[in-house]
Amino acid sequence: MTLPTKLIHWLNQRQSAVCHRQLLVISGQEQWAIESTLNLLNQFCNNNILWVGNGQVEQQQIEIKNYRAKLGHEYDHVILNSYSGFRANAVMALSGTIKAQGLMIIICPELSKWPSYADPEHKNRISFGYQEKIKDSFFIQYLTSCIKADSSVAILTADGFSGESYQVAIPPQETQYAEQNIAVENICKVALGHSNRPLVLTADRGRGKSSSLGISAAKLMQSSTKTLWLSAPHIQNIEQVFKQIRRLLPDAIFTKNVVTYQSSSLTFKPVDRLLLDNNTVDLLLVDEASAIPVHLLSELAKKYSRIVYSSTVHGYEGSGRGFEMRFLKRLKQLKPNFKHLNLQQPIRWHHQDHLEQFWFKTMFQGDMPNLHLNEPTDNLINYCHISKSQLLDNKSLLSNIFSLLIEAHYQTSQDDLQRLLDAPEMECFIVTKGSTLLGVAQIVEEGGEPLTNIADKISDCSRRVKGHLVAQNIASSYNNSLFLEARQWRISRIAIAPTVQNQGLGQLLIDFVEQQAIQKNIKFLTTSFGCNSQILNFWNKCKFLLIKLGAKPEVSSGEHSGICIKPLSSAALDISSAIAIEFRQELLYQLDKVFQHLDENLIRLLLLSQPNANTGLYTHVNMLKQFAMGNRTFISCKRLLREYLVAFPHCLDKLNGDAQKLLVAALLQNISNKHLCEKFNLNGKKQIELSLKTSFKIILENQ
Repeated sequence: MTLPTKLIHWLNQRQSAVCHRQLLVISGQEQWAIESTLNLLNQFCNNNILWVGNGQVEQQQIEIKNYRAKLGHEYDHVILNSYSGFRANAVMALSGTIKAQGLMIIICPELSKWPSYADPEHKNRISFGYQEKIKDSFFIQYLTSCIKADSSVAILTADGFSGESYQVAIPPQETQYAEQNIAVENICKVALGHSNRPLVLTADRGRGKSSSLGISAAKLMQSSTKTLWLSAPHIQNIEQVFKQIRRLLPDAIFTKNVVTYQSSSLTFKPVDRLLLDNNTVDLLLVDEASAIPVHLLSELAKKYSRIVYSSTVHGYEGSGRGFEMRFLKRLKQLKPNFKHLNLQQPIRWHHQDHLEQFWFKTMFQGDMPNLHLNEPTDNLINYCHISKSQLLDNKSLLSNIFSLLIEAHYQTSQDDLQRLLDAPEMECFIVTKGSTLLGVAQIVEEGGEPLTNIADKISDCSRRVKGHLVAQNIASSYNNSLFLEARQWRISRIAIAPTVQNQGLGQLLIDFVEQQAIQKNIKFLTTSFGCNSQILNFWNKCKFLLIKLGAKPEVSSGEHSGICIKPLSSAALDISSAIAIEFRQELLYQLDKVFQHLDENLIRLLLLSQPNANTGLYTHVNMLKQFAMGNRTFISCKRLLREYLVAFPHCLDKLNGDAQKLLVAALLQNISNKHLCEKFNLNGKKQIELSLKTSFKIILENQ
């Protein structure tokens, strides 16, 4: 097969000068596109190529689902066969593995036909029962429009080639590596300077973060005897660290997880091992930190006095912003003297790289849009539903909505952009003032007709299907098929622009969603979230009822997963009332078991948010008064004290914060006296009981 003359000329231009990385789209019948790509690869003098998807090739080859294993690697070129499936996360991540002068090649159907192609990955993005509703992909329509509109994207079709090469001026080496040298200096300072001054190193991909860790480790191991530890989500992620050590310390001895040089060593340890290890270390390096749950990063900060975190800003799975929004705030509380260094100068490619700019612009990963409220004060606030076709037609609105979701939710990823545009069960509601976006709520339809025939099997835990997160969870937890058969809207995301938060717009947006749901004959609104006092309080204000609390903290957030529902019909109210009774009993039973270490303020809010099962007069109040006056022992009435607290949780409002927490910990969570003393700075059993007596005296006097 002969390549077009224009393509050969383009390749020669790229090989004869220093050029930016670019995207090349080879669009046409699959076998022709594969053969064209192989023929094109023969023009290159290198074999460091990664092929993703189908293709009988000699290069390294992976399925798109395995893309994470290649993070931290470097390639001259990456080929993605989208006939095998397209994942936005994978494309964004793999683009960051391509070195300067390289190409990302996407094989796809003809651009006009690509939106109609039955993507094999599409089934992984939608819920059970919605496959038959799949039509042309709005996301691919959006992507192809971006491809056509960007002059830096080269396109090869059966009809010919179009594309320009883009040369760059090579910056002096000392300038290109100036920021990296500063990073290395600061990393070494963490090991050699004052303790408890962590360093946070952030940057977009290709800025040399991992290389900086490797260079620093080599320098420290070379200068003196040092014990260094290195961690990351996967050992494959830190290939670049070891590459730099091999370059600088050719005499070092490498085994599977350890590098030894003279009397120094660098050992790779998974995060869970680090938390259990009680040995001392001169420096802990944590790479790809944004892909590690925030609560685990916080535990590492508490445990290790010399630690460096390296993180990608625009995370390939959405966690980069979470690292910035959540972890840095927590680290400031734990280690006020920490230092934050952000690298901007690319090393793996050149400044203003065209491939990076294309994907950042397409996936809305650049700077946040200006969402400040500049509208006239007399403009009305408007609530409306936005269809997928409207999002496709209004890229500015799509950009603002998705950017706001990224800003508000640390787990929002590029794959979520695909789902937003393509998943038939997902809808979007917004609140605006004039032309300014103020907030967005994303809903996912669950339950109902798609699950009717298998409701009993899901409820008895013998079957599980894709999606329907809350519907399946609640039905199986309480063996309630009626809940599963009811149509539901799960509010998967809600975000309000920072400049207008705490003004009630979130509640008003939920009210609007509720009105729309009732019109569509939806029986329940639901939501699932990492349960803390602030978020639970918001859903309580929206009149949602908590009916499930996960037994274990979520890995991603470190918080127990909470599920809230709001019935929208009398039949739905009957179902939710029955479930609420079951949940209350389970909650009370588990307070001193799986929830023993839950935050006391959250437990108080949990009790206040539950329907009170005991609204009658409390018959043992005299015995509690006797305890408060010192006439009755604590052990003889502990059960009665607990029952009173459960029946009348509002009584806690009469106490200060510490007194509230002590009552919850001692009576509801059944914390041992030893741990109560440690937690509340008390000096023994007598002081604990005296504090409890004082609290109940105040409560009963204000009864």
